[in-house]
Amino acid sequence: MTNVRHYVSTTPHSRGARTARIACCVASLFVLLAVSFSEATFAQRRTPRRPARRAAQPAIDYSKFSHSTEKHKQACNTCHKVPTKNWQKAGSFPDVADYPDHDACVSCHRRQFFRGARPPICTVCHTKVSPRDDARFTFRDPAALRQFTIEFPHDKHQDVIARRWKVAEPRALVEFRTAAFALKTASQDDKTKTYNNCAICHVAGATNPLTPAGGWIDSFSPDAATFKAVPTSHSSCFNCHWKSQSPVSSDCKGCHKLTTSYRAIASPMRISMKFRHAREQHVAECTTCHINITKASSLRGLKPDVPITSCTECHNKDGLRLDVSKELQAIDKNPAFVCVYCHTSDVGRRDPASSHYVIAGREPIKRSSIR
Repeated sequence: MTNVRHYVSTTPHSRGARTARIACCVASLFVLLAVSFSEATFAQRRTPRRPARRAAQPAIDYSKFSHSTEKHKQACNTCHKVPTKNWQKAGSFPDVADYPDHDACVSCHRRQFFRGARPPICTVCHTKVSPRDDARFTFRDPAALRQFTIEFPHDKHQDVIARRWKVAEPRALVEFRTAAFALKTASQDDKTKTYNNCAICHVAGATNPLTPAGGWIDSFSPDAATFKAVPTSHSSCFNCHWKSQSPVSSDCKGCHKLTTSYRAIASPMRISMKFRHAREQHVAECTTCHINITKASSLRGLKPDVPITSCTECHNKDGLRLDVSKELQAIDKNPAFVCVYCHTSDVGRRDPASSHYVIAGREPIKRSSIR
């Protein structure tokens, strides 16, 4: 009984101590939680979470214009107004002969137009960026990269360009000209011998060809009469394609196809550089020598190649001239001999083409095999 009374008498005291200990533990836990929360909050304020970085976008060079840009692939008359104000000075047809006006660009590029004293976008068309100088590059800028190819099917035009149509006036003929239709009488036609085919578009060159970047080989500089010119405007086309024959003048994409930018050739590429079209003996129907062009359906990959047989009728014929055979014989005696009658040295020092030996009635050989 004594032990029981002692246990009972001491129980309230034990409960109080236990309660005090629990309260102390709870208080300590609250303190720890408070400290942890405070440190976490401070850490968040000290190192805020950064948003994920976006990939850097390349800067747009507004000094260059590309028709390949998606927003530029609109109808041509969205920017190019037909005709431009200067068309009468540039040609015979109400044509596009200048760059678009400012409103074609400002509608989308107002921010670029008014950026700084000399906006880079102005250099696309203007030779100088100045409010007092509105001079523009030549249209088309000869130094600029070409962005379009031209689809011209020689095969479809071969028969058409050789026709002549009689008109109401007696003994009068209408024939194609490079710039426009020209009316002349039959008696006038008899006085001058002309070939009504390729020469309609490919007239004699008017200016000397541009000197290549590395200069002319052997300092041989061909004159204007060496080459035939190619059309540089719509004049040769609009005789037929102005309004009546498709593709008409308003359908730019009918002939001009967007392509990878390329540099136009400054001077013609030719293997037989010393051949002159203007030489009297060379004035003939163009297809006498250029036998494959009339079959071409596109300008892509087209080369005005001429087979050696077109030359040998005059330049390697018994009793007339034996220019090819003589140079082949010179190689037999000296493998380092350079063929210079037709070629400049860059071509003339190569092994002659096998076709040259064939027309000379010989087996082809290499210079390296000559002892």
